[in-house]
Amino acid sequence: MVKEMHHIGLCVTNMEKMMKFYEGCLGLKKVSDSTMKGKFLDTVQGKSQMDYWIVKYETINGIVIELLQDRGHEVEPQRDNSLQAAGLRHFAFLVDDVDEKYREIQELGCETISEPCTSEDGSMRLFFVRDPEMNLVEIMQLY
Repeated sequence: MVKEMHHIGLCVTNMEKMMKFYEGCLGLKKVSDSTMKGKFLDTVQGKSQMDYWIVKYETINGIVIELLQDRGHEVEPQRDNSLQAAGLRHFAFLVDDVDEKYREIQELGCETISEPCTSEDGSMRLFFVRDPEMNLVEIMQLY
């Protein structure tokens, strides 16, 4: 039986840009900055010469966002990400004031997809922002 969500791993091509986004635009707290390579990583990844730079951020409720940059292999950047394509398309963060967070993100120059919108039933207000590597991040406030 699955107990709970532990982390989300994002493979990245430019760690510095991604760190600026997750720390600056989203305000997440960095909890570790490390490297990993060797037999264990090669085995679980099913590849040889794995060499990861790993930076982890933690939300208030303990969910970890793990950024992984493979320094041992050429990695193609993601070219597009839309909500209409199959596969993992986005993840969401709850905030107390979605309009305030939208203004903060706009002032920092991050790419938003829309302005905040309230659902028809009035239960939530949200918007989407793209990180530097095209991942869609939903910012939402529940009522």
